Amino acid sequence: MMALPAELEPAFEQAMITIEQEHKMAFVTSIERLSERRGLEKGLEQGIEQGRYKGLREGEALMLQRQLSRKSGPLPEAQKQRIWAATPEQLETWSLNILDAETLDDVFAA
Repeated sequence: MMALPAELEPAFEQAMITIEQEHKMAFVTSIERLSERRGLEKGLEQGIEQGRYKGLREGEALMLQRQLSRKSGPLPEAQKQRIWAATPEQLETWSLNILDAETLDDVFAA
């Protein structure tokens, strides 16, 4: 085994620290990249799900508006706004109510 001359020890220690930091950073960078990719994938999945939900809700609102217009004639603006502001549960209830309703008020009752 060879002994390291004393005057080279500081340079050797600095080189070891640098090597450790480089390897540590590469590892951390890999973890960060993996985490970022997973975060992006999760965000994309959530975005797709929200888009589906929004599309379904808009389709239900549009269908109800069309059915009511066909049954009762042009809808008052207030009723259109009410439909577009409704929750999915309200839209479902109103869509069922239209089958037995005599008037617009009957549709929006309960």
